[in-house]
Amino acid sequence: MKVPVSWLKEFVPVKAGADEIARRLTLSGFEVEEILTVEGDAVLEVNVTPNRGDCLSIFGIAREVSAIFHVPLRFPRIEKFAPSKGKSPVTVRLQAAKKCPRYSLAVLSGVKVGSSPDRLARRLAQVGIRSINNVVDVTNYVLMELGQPLHAFDRKKIRGEKILVRKARNQEKILTLDGEERELISDDLVIADSEGAIALAGIMGGKDTEIDENSTTAALESAFFESSGIRKTARRLGIQTESSYRFERGIDPEGVIRALQRAAQLIQELAGGVMAGPLTDFYPGRSPGRKILFSPARVEALLGGDWPVSRVKRNFGKLSFQVQRRGKGRRNKDQWEVSVPSYRPDIQREADLIEEAARFEGLEKIPTTFPPLVAAPVSENRASRAEQTVRHLLADLGLREAVHFSFLSPEDLSHFDPSLLDRAVPLENPLGREYSLMRPTLLPSLLRTAALHHRHKISTVRLFELRNRFEKAEGRIAESKTLSGVLTGHRLLSHWSDHVRETDFYDLKGLVERLFREMRILKSTFAASMAPFLHPNQQAAAMIGGRTVGLLGEVHPDLLSRFDLKRAAFVFELDWGALADLRSSEKQFESYSLHPVVERDLALVVEESVAAASLLEFIHGQDPAIWNVSLFDLYRGPQIPEGKKSLAFAIQIGRKNQTLTEGEVNAVYGRLVENLKQTFRAEVR
Repeated sequence: MKVPVSWLKEFVPVKAGADEIARRLTLSGFEVEEILTVEGDAVLEVNVTPNRGDCLSIFGIAREVSAIFHVPLRFPRIEKFAPSKGKSPVTVRLQAAKKCPRYSLAVLSGVKVGSSPDRLARRLAQVGIRSINNVVDVTNYVLMELGQPLHAFDRKKIRGEKILVRKARNQEKILTLDGEERELISDDLVIADSEGAIALAGIMGGKDTEIDENSTTAALESAFFESSGIRKTARRLGIQTESSYRFERGIDPEGVIRALQRAAQLIQELAGGVMAGPLTDFYPGRSPGRKILFSPARVEALLGGDWPVSRVKRNFGKLSFQVQRRGKGRRNKDQWEVSVPSYRPDIQREADLIEEAARFEGLEKIPTTFPPLVAAPVSENRASRAEQTVRHLLADLGLREAVHFSFLSPEDLSHFDPSLLDRAVPLENPLGREYSLMRPTLLPSLLRTAALHHRHKISTVRLFELRNRFEKAEGRIAESKTLSGVLTGHRLLSHWSDHVRETDFYDLKGLVERLFREMRILKSTFAASMAPFLHPNQQAAAMIGGRTVGLLGEVHPDLLSRFDLKRAAFVFELDWGALADLRSSEKQFESYSLHPVVERDLALVVEESVAAASLLEFIHGQDPAIWNVSLFDLYRGPQIPEGKKSLAFAIQIGRKNQTLTEGEVNAVYGRLVENLKQTFRAEVR
């Protein structure tokens, strides 16, 4: 929120400079990011928390400054003017009172639309708003001044001389002021004429009824719209305007007419015109006001320290909270009935009042106390112990744990794997389009974080995340835990004595194999896979006992550019539920043999389609005397026929209870070679 100091001082005659105002606002709970100089005036950049919609205006900040500096507050000048008698030229019908508790309209005829005076245009520029014309600029000026959104229609473009405040029809369309045609649903609130929607209520006006240089009659709208409805529509359509920002956070329903009168007066001053008929004001749901029971003794009980009752009452008075004593309550403590002004919808309970009392006394006066230290109980749950084990292992291997929102954008998911869009769970009330789907995979979030590190010149990134993913399955939402990770950049940290090289697929595969070993999952294999988001020649499916438990591989080059990744990235995603089920809970130990083993090398020429994992499993199962088998060479090139490859294995042969003779070793080796020839049509090199 940008607050020009000269504009602020029109409402609160404080003598302090911008620096002192910023300091005192900070002490009372606001965050003043910086002090700018715009159009020759000091402008405070104030961070307003989402619960303080009342401070999203110059007058709202002035009200706070008035209370902080103990100076009177001047209300904006609104001269009394007498609307013409008779009937309004525009009929208003309020058909959605729940979504629009109050709707007001003023019609001005004889308006001359043109450029705004320099002073008005300069004021708008200071708060970051572009000048359009004198009528539209007045609505924006009052929005920033009083925090009440307004909208001006060209009355002659309103068909049927009728305004309806109603819910939209399914698939109803509207062309908004930004030139976009938007399709609506029945939960959206619109302002309509006799033929269709002419504005998205509280968000943006329609192109067909905008004020332009040919307009001579303006229908000026001021309303109070229900917050959650505006929020849902704005998020679904991906729109955020100055108006929707304020309606989402709550405005003052009692300030609707004051802002309308202020705007009508300014339009008359700057664009001429006269009131055409009386003000229209529908307010069927007027609230009697909010009253909260308050016990002064609770202030010290909740905050600690010394908070005199007289000071608490004085602070309430500065905030326009009306206090009435109710007599003796429980435990013989006085009770007050505090009437909360309509511009403070965030004050809902006694604790909120206590916070307000302390805020103007000085938050720094709350004494520092430390809660008692209670050690968290150690979980004996097997599943949680397994998760902690894996987290520590991956941290030991140089990966850092990431924690992301459980939401994704449709664009990220379509770039990643379009087939996942059909299984993704949409949110009814998302934070925005970029967070509108529950994630069916953790990998896009990890890639976005890796790309963020790359943009900050951190090229080596090793991250993992163990969290839930969500999918639609048979009419319900299926939730499952997934272990995912990303590796990019150097395999080792740069050091003068190291031979630094880039991470590759085999580093990733080795990490997954190490993970399986630590979880005591011994019979794991890897098979070819065809995931569209992975490099076709650098990916594999992780399998345990014939069951696929995940994928690993290099991110497809096309996907790297879409996620703005500067280097090759390698990812894995494993079904944590399957790993937990297959994990052995028992540790086993075999004694070492006292008898020597013989190691033989065996190089085989086989078809390209024969997987090395199949050969490893076959060799290991041929004879109990074959203790261990490992692949140490893969060769394609001269002397190897096209369509074939050479695989070389190191084979250890021996028995635990005896030393084998050379003849016994040769017999085991010979049978193995014959079986390989028959089963795989292998040739020995």
